[in-house]
Amino acid sequence: MCILKAVETAAQRQAKTVGKPNHFMYDCVASQFGLGSARSLMVGDRLDADILLGSNCGLKTLLTLTGVSTVADAEAHQESGCPERLGMVPDYCVESIAELLPALQG
Repeated sequence: MCILKAVETAAQRQAKTVGKPNHFMYDCVASQFGLGSARSLMVGDRLDADILLGSNCGLKTLLTLTGVSTVADAEAHQESGCPERLGMVPDYCVESIAELLPALQG
């Protein structure tokens, strides 16, 4: 953060965040490949980055439990009732992405 502030001061401009969970990344991919949110699924293992990105972009989301986030984390966000935290509640949850593959082949 200190380096970012130094660059902003030197450039006399505010930096624009383009990483997750900012929707800029999805917007670029969606426009290049003609993707629509109705036919897209954000798959990830972090609630605060991957799942929030999907929510910010209006996508269905799937949490894989292979990373740092847990079902208990998602449940805590759901139970909080806090609008910011509700964006980190996935639509679906699987132990591993391997569970999704058979569904995609059918």
